[in-house]
Amino acid sequence: MTDEAGLRAAAEAGDVRAMVDLADLLIPQYEEDDERLAEAEMWFGRAAETGDVEAMTAFGQFLYYHDEHDEAAEWYRKAADLGHAEAMGGLGDYYDFMGDEEESERWYRKGAELGDEGSQGNLEALVKMKER
Repeated sequence: MTDEAGLRAAAEAGDVRAMVDLADLLIPQYEEDDERLAEAEMWFGRAAETGDVEAMTAFGQFLYYHDEHDEAAEWYRKAADLGHAEAMGGLGDYYDFMGDEEESERWYRKGAELGDEGSQGNLEALVKMKER
């Protein structure tokens, strides 16, 4: 479902996937629209608070890309603690951003071991940088 009205109805009825899809749809693509961005954050947050690991990770990504790194790390950690590989990669990104190479490598490695391609690529790049 990609129409906003249908997604909104499903999200308001409690459909977690619809909440995340609606939030994605609301993110302004070409210009800043603070109202839509705030609504997107609200839907991501509501979805994440259900305990759905995909939603937690999506909320972490949203927060990370909107420079709310510490809060993003909290959501990544919740999903990673439940075994979500992509969230582990998000934690790797966070620790890399914070300058903690050891912790970054640890999380990239965990995500890579579970098959997350982003973690695998970032781990390879990090290892190559350390070899220089």
